[in-house]
Amino acid sequence: MSLFSSSTRTGRFLRMLATSNVGLVATVVYSMGMVPIILYFTSVADLGLWTLLVQFTGYLGLVDLGVSSACTRRFVGPIARKEIDALSASFKTAFIISAMQGAFCCLLAFLVFPMSSLLAIPKEKADLFCSVFFIQTLLVGVFFVLRPFSSILQAAQRYELNHAVGAITTVLSLAIIWFGLKSGTGLWTLPLVWLVQQSSSVLATLFMLKRLKLFPAGWRDHRASWCGVTAFWGESLDFFSWSGFSILGSSLQSVFLCRFLGLEAVAIWNVGTKLASFAYMLFSNFFNTAFMGLSELFEKGDPQNCLRSFLDLFVPTLSCLTIFAGCAVLFNDLFILLWTHGQIAFAPSCTWAIFSWLIFAGTLRALACFSNIWQNRKTMRIGPAVEFASLVLFLGLSLFAPSLRWFAFALMASQIPPILLSYGPSFLMVRKFFNIRLSNNQWLVITFSLAFFISAIGVRACQAPAFQQALLLSFLGLPWVYFFLKELNAFMLLRRN
Repeated sequence: MSLFSSSTRTGRFLRMLATSNVGLVATVVYSMGMVPIILYFTSVADLGLWTLLVQFTGYLGLVDLGVSSACTRRFVGPIARKEIDALSASFKTAFIISAMQGAFCCLLAFLVFPMSSLLAIPKEKADLFCSVFFIQTLLVGVFFVLRPFSSILQAAQRYELNHAVGAITTVLSLAIIWFGLKSGTGLWTLPLVWLVQQSSSVLATLFMLKRLKLFPAGWRDHRASWCGVTAFWGESLDFFSWSGFSILGSSLQSVFLCRFLGLEAVAIWNVGTKLASFAYMLFSNFFNTAFMGLSELFEKGDPQNCLRSFLDLFVPTLSCLTIFAGCAVLFNDLFILLWTHGQIAFAPSCTWAIFSWLIFAGTLRALACFSNIWQNRKTMRIGPAVEFASLVLFLGLSLFAPSLRWFAFALMASQIPPILLSYGPSFLMVRKFFNIRLSNNQWLVITFSLAFFISAIGVRACQAPAFQQALLLSFLGLPWVYFFLKELNAFMLLRRN
């Protein structure tokens, strides 16, 4: 249990990773439970409407403009050096900016009513959608001002209580949804669920800050200058480039699905890609958690160690993601059948395309994280724009034959240009500069995981019987397990205090 000690960087990393993964499991339970509950009380079209509300609530994160990420990155250095009072100026500036963003978000609430026309929502559901989203937007604006407090805990790698509280409230939200739909509240249950989750998170944040004595002394009395605000904005925009274009891309996908393929297509896509979404969340969470520890190495003037630690995390985790994608190609149909009781089906071509997207998107996410750790400004700004432009291009091409299949292929193809043109070259330049190479065992892990995924696609395309699928799992899976277990010793981040 000493590995989980909060006095070491490794311990804090493991505590945050373990509790955040518990939160992801709770999210899986919530998402898995929510779909049959909504289908039981309503219809597939209403499930699509509910999905749109959840997605567009997440898209309000665009208002953040990268401030939360910039706060966390700024706070890492002073907290690592135990200079909490040095945070006062940056924290006051971040607080003012967050208050401005919250006010702007509340103003945006009055612009949600024309959205039903843009999304081509049926007239009988348009008023309800706009009214619920109006209240939801106001709530998001109110809670914006408290984001800098969470950034302090994130930078200190002490967010474990928030993860635990979030997991509990997420599971309890299923009960709220059940009683809300049963009592006829309908979509109005969603703002109530969101309010419960956010309020509990805020209380956990304030409790931990007081307990760990992480409140910057005198931050209220500190005078923030306009120059400081504009400088913070400039730094935040570098981080916003990735998160902002990512949210814009997700918004574009939602609009495309709803407008050209309909509400039922939104529901089918949400169900069919659920396993890929969960896997991507888990992979992203791993690097979100490692971000603070790796940034600390960089801030302490040890970039070579930072790069080596990143590689030793990146290779095995991406390999695991690839193995998962191969298994999902084989069993996604069965998962959807059991989950929806046969009400929803997902085309096989969509399945292998979306899990190919998962591998590309995982690679892109890890390389983007590395760029943020190293503060490579040029890549931070240009890379996400290239990714968004690639998405627009391939979605535009798919309009020649609008369908879920071509939509899936467009998403998959859109991940390749930014890897090859933006993130890949900058990462290779850094690796070449420090002359850090992959070991033979790492190459074997990569080779066997890719071979497993490609073979899974071939077996699925040939509609091979279960016996042949089991042979594939054993023939390529067992050697991969052997080399993967050897690679666990290479997690350099877990060897350092």
